Parts: sequence; structure tokens; C-alpha cells
Amino acid sequence: MITLTGISKAFNGIPALTDVSLHVAPGSIHGLLGENGAGKSTLMNILFGLAQPDAGTIAVAGTSVRIASPRAARALGIGMVHQHFKLVPTLSVLDNLALATLSGVGAFDRAALARRVAGIVAPLGWKLDLAALVGGLSVGAQQRVEIVKALVGAAVPDGAGRTGAPRALILDEPTAVLAPQEVEALLPAVRALAAQGTAVVFISHKLVEVEQLCDAVSVLRRGRLVHSGSLPGPSRAELAERMIGGAVALPERTPQPAPDSAAELLTMRAVTVVGAGPGARPLLDRVTLMVRAGEIVGIAGVDGNGQEELVQALLGLLAIQAGEVRTAVPLRRLGVIPGDRQEEALVLALPISANLQLKTYGDAPSSRHGWLDRGAWQDHARRLIAAFDVRSSGPQQPVAALSGGNQQKVVLARELACDPPAVVAVNPTRGLDLGATAAVLDRLVAARARGAAVLLIHSDLDELLRVSDRVLVMEGGRLVDSGWPACDRAAIGRLMLDADASAPSASVSAAAPR
Repeated sequence: MITLTGISKAFNGIPALTDVSLHVAPGSIHGLLGENGAGKSTLMNILFGLAQPDAGTIAVAGTSVRIASPRAARALGIGMVHQHFKLVPTLSVLDNLALATLSGVGAFDRAALARRVAGIVAPLGWKLDLAALVGGLSVGAQQRVEIVKALVGAAVPDGAGRTGAPRALILDEPTAVLAPQEVEALLPAVRALAAQGTAVVFISHKLVEVEQLCDAVSVLRRGRLVHSGSLPGPSRAELAERMIGGAVALPERTPQPAPDSAAELLTMRAVTVVGAGPGARPLLDRVTLMVRAGEIVGIAGVDGNGQEELVQALLGLLAIQAGEVRTAVPLRRLGVIPGDRQEEALVLALPISANLQLKTYGDAPSSRHGWLDRGAWQDHARRLIAAFDVRSSGPQQPVAALSGGNQQKVVLARELACDPPAVVAVNPTRGLDLGATAAVLDRLVAARARGAAVLLIHSDLDELLRVSDRVLVMEGGRLVDSGWPACDRAAIGRLMLDADASAPSASVSAAAPR
């Protein structure tokens, strides 16, 4: 049993948690829900030794403990998989796993560790290529490596002296970066882990996954516990209301493709990009794409099928071997929401105010006669923090100190507040709570309504279909038109697995610029 009692924590005098208690039984899966900034990650960081509570106690297996560090947590049999991966991309899978077990400098028994890993992954139904470089793995495979690393580091001896399963595993938004098919593969493994006796804490914004997976659920709102109980219990709508404090509705609309006369703002014609090395397959295979003013064009697909290369080619960041790329909007005026906020969109050490100025610091009123106007920066930041509901201590708070969802809100505020004529958004709601997700989708629909061209690349098919006027599917570097809205969700799912499976020839030409 993992028991947290009366946990309170404040940062710079601002409460993050107030008198929160949580009990997770062995062999159970406990869902932890809440808005961005509700305190979920803070509570779990305290359990994992990354932060210390101002008040409250922690007990493991009935014994009161002080968890001073992640090493102390692992020694107690507690592992954590963070929302943002903590892997070294230039090392092999086995070497990354070794980092969870080594306490000093020196060699390790590679064969012994490989046998230990085999024993861990077998009950989960997984296979890992221990020699593969982590940087070359798919997002789903990297997620599996993260989970196995946590299991290796936190494993505790069983009664026979063998290495057993951890007492507890914290999964912080484990499905946020996964495509639907990868989620379907992950959830049975989590159930198998619980069946071995591990207490699992499952942090998620996706209520359908919590309903499918969890035995109990706790809900935080503004740092306070507002619900805790077994599942099935409250309905999905009731849980959402407890998270947000009121009803939330995602946008519902009828697709309306732009007329042929609308301006073509983003265009790719037969673009080919070939990977490095002899015999490499095309990363983009004769991709043709057009997004007109006043429409949202969605691109569905399992991550790793060319979406990243498509965006890089469109933005001029990747050399193409054939074809043509045209943007009728200056790149500086594009609203770009990249797929990895920490690596591609934010300077984590800088404050919120500076991150909000990364594109406009040289323009009035941010700069006057060549001098930066810090007062204008602060005023601008305060307006956007309020408009986009960034939960923070103020404009000077470093972005690194924000939750993942609030970091995403900073990116969205910078890229969308200036009403760009065209928007390229990659998984813009990843890591966002229900209320923030609804707000982001509403902003994309509003951008379309004022005449912007919106290219939405999204691994959440349900959200994509809610707002897209046309839907294309990316698979194996190829881009085909699904025929949406004349087709159904199942047909798009089949195309995501095999672009040749049911691509309507007439629909392919509909996506091609004339």
C-alpha cells in the first residue's frame, strides 16, 4: 500500500497542493485526474523524491518514510515514467536501461542485465531490441523503453531472493505521445504489471482510458482533492465537471472545404525526400498537399510515417530531392506549433515573458528605436497568460517550472494570439486537459473562420475529425486523401495502417493543387 496523507506544497508562496491524501493498493491501477496545473505531477514528484512536501506524510507498506531523492524512491520499489522522455538518444536500449541500475562509474554485466530485462518484459508481452539506438526508435518503442527502465530501477527482491516487480509505478501521461494503435498495445501491459502486484498510478487527461483501465480514481482541482473513489463510479461527464469545475464541450461542426476560388496558402507538389544511406526509402514519397484560406486540413497517421519530415520540408528546414514547396505567407508570419514543445518551441531557462517574445522582440511595441522595452514585454505576457489561462506565478516564472500542459499554452499563446494568416499545428492539444483542449480547438476553428489556412497534424483521430474540413492520411511517407467527410472513422483507421488499402482514387486528386 502506498499512502500519502495531508500533503501540502507551495512554490514561491503559491499553493500547488493543499491537504491532499491518496491511497493506492497493491495490484490496483489508480487514475489521477485534473486540469493542467492542478498538482498531479507535483504530487507524484513528491512520491518519487523529486520534491519535498511542506506538510504531510508518506507511508510505504505501512511504514512511514521520507523520500529524499529518486534513488531513495527506487530503493523503496517506486518507479516513475515522466511525461517527457528521459532517454539518451545516442545510446543503445541496453545502455539506457543500465543507467537506471548503475550507482557509479564502471563496467556492468551486460548479459546479466539482458537476462533481467527479458524476465521483466516477458509478462508484458513486449520485445525489445537491446542493441538498437534509442534515437532511431518510434515514439511508442521509446515509451516502452522508459517503462522498462523504471521497472529495472525500482525492482525489489521477492521472497526467494529473485528480482520481482516494483511496489509502485507512476505513469505520468503515458499515452499523450502515442497513436491509438500504440495505446491499445500499452494498456494490456499496464494491466499485466498490476496483476504482478504493482500499484500503478495512471495520470491522464483521457477519461475513456481511465474508464477502461483503472480500478479507482482521484481528481485534483487547483491543488485540492475534490473526488476519490472506485470505478465504475461517476460518469465520464461527471468526472470532467469535477476536473474543470463545470461542463466542458468539445467543438462540434460540419466540415466545409474551402471553395476552389480560395487562395492557396500552403502548397507542396510531388515532394520527395530520401533518407540517408544507400538504398534508403523515401521519407516523403511524391507528397502533394494544398491548404486554402478558410479551411482546416487534417493529416491523420501513426507517428513516424513522415509527418515530421512533411512539416520540416514545408518550413524550409529539410532539403527536398524533387518537387516544389510554396508558401504564400512569409514564414515569419506563420503560426507554428511543433510536436515537441521542449525541443522545438521553448527556451526552458527563460521566463514566460521572453518565450512569448521569441518571434516579435524586434517589433513595436516590444522594441523602440532598437531598444527592448521590458515593460511592454511584461504587459504583453500578462495579457496572454490571462487569455490562455497559463497557470503560473507570473511573467517572470521560468518556463521550465511550468507543467507540460502550461508550457504548451505558452507556445499556443505566442503562435495564435497574433492572428496568423496560416497555422501549422502538430498535436497542439498533447498534454492538455479537457478545458484547454476545447479552447485550442475553438481557436483553430476561429482562425479558419477569419480566413486562415490551418494544417492540423494530429495523432488523436477523434479530435482531428471534430474540426477538419478535409482529412488526408500519412502512411509510409505517402499522403492520400481519405475522402472525408464522405468516409467514416474506420476507413481512415484502415488507411493509417495501409495507405493502399482503400484509398479512393478520385479523392487523391481532390487534394492536388491545380
